[in-house]
Amino acid sequence: MTFQGESKRSGDIFESIVKYDLRNRGFRMIAENVLMPGTGCEVDFVADGMEYVEAKGGKDGNGKRPGAKRTDNVKKAIANAALIKCRYPDIYYVVYFSAEPDPGSYSEQMINTAIDFKLINEVRYIGGNINPSDQISLFEIDDIYMDMEREDGKTD
Repeated sequence: MTFQGESKRSGDIFESIVKYDLRNRGFRMIAENVLMPGTGCEVDFVADGMEYVEAKGGKDGNGKRPGAKRTDNVKKAIANAALIKCRYPDIYYVVYFSAEPDPGSYSEQMINTAIDFKLINEVRYIGGNINPSDQISLFEIDDIYMDMEREDGKTD
């Protein structure tokens, strides 16, 4: 598998984890890859018509910096949020990252600015340096990765 293919697969798995978290939060109708008319953007999920969700993340390792550790991931999430909020200012926009930004980093500053100016309503972290009791545990994340790889016929 190529580096790009591995990253895509890791991102797809992360989106499955985000969907799992949305279901655990009580959302039942979760639309995927929803085009936001007039913006040129889509969101990864719309949960019960209440939360518009962008998922940025993947599995750590092999020199990869997933989630909010990558400045370009953060910039893309914020750019999409800004474009969408221009057309739909009243939606509740949530971004999930698989890893927290480094303290004091540009990524952290961008996220804080986007929240301060209400481009993003909430940021959730699953994985990385998060206390496992706060969200899905890291063990559950690993189990989800393993289950999905088994379903694909890949067993490491």
